[in-house]
Amino acid sequence: MIISNDTLNVLKNFATINPNLVFKPGQKLRTISEAKTIMAQADIVEDFAQEFGVYDLNEFLSVYNLIDSPDLDFGDKSVTVKSNNGSQKVNYHYSQMEILTTPQKDIQMPDAELGFTLTDDMLAQIRKAAAVLGHSELSIQGEDGVVTASVVDINDATSNSFLIEVDKDNSCKNDFNFVVSIPNLKLLPGDYFVSISSKLISNWTNSNYPIEYFIALEKSSTYSV
Repeated sequence: MIISNDTLNVLKNFATINPNLVFKPGQKLRTISEAKTIMAQADIVEDFAQEFGVYDLNEFLSVYNLIDSPDLDFGDKSVTVKSNNGSQKVNYHYSQMEILTTPQKDIQMPDAELGFTLTDDMLAQIRKAAAVLGHSELSIQGEDGVVTASVVDINDATSNSFLIEVDKDNSCKNDFNFVVSIPNLKLLPGDYFVSISSKLISNWTNSNYPIEYFIALEKSSTYSV
């Protein structure tokens, strides 16, 4: 089996969420952070031959890239990463499943009160502002259908902040302040449709690739009925 570049990019992204990963038969990859604040799932073109676990995903990717024109040959206890001409190979042993952190069930997204689009450019501005200002919270606020996203320090009302308007006439007219930890925005590049529930969970669906993330909101979030 040869892993496509799209799937390699997904695996690199998943490694930022959790170094553990369980590959399962089928065309879907899923991961969850140790703190259970991020869960991601992606549809892929490959169908892996069997279930196996990787303890250090970055190491596995480095091994894969070590081989010229790599191909995977799956065994019962290990996978052989070999070159097409057979001149190079690495025998990579599977990890014990019981020591890995992996999603145990699908997340059922509650009904969302809010939905809006964040473009790749907006997300880049948000990350840049967070780095410049040294803040780690994204405050998504709404008032009478106007939705803004601000990079803030929620513990210091006098701190500097960065604001970007994301929707001028949203269907949600309620007042709200949904707070997301910016370090939890471990997203593949692209535009995202964001759905947010007042039950403190958000769904981020990539518009350019079949991948989605479920990200917990901070407990300081508010929603006025």
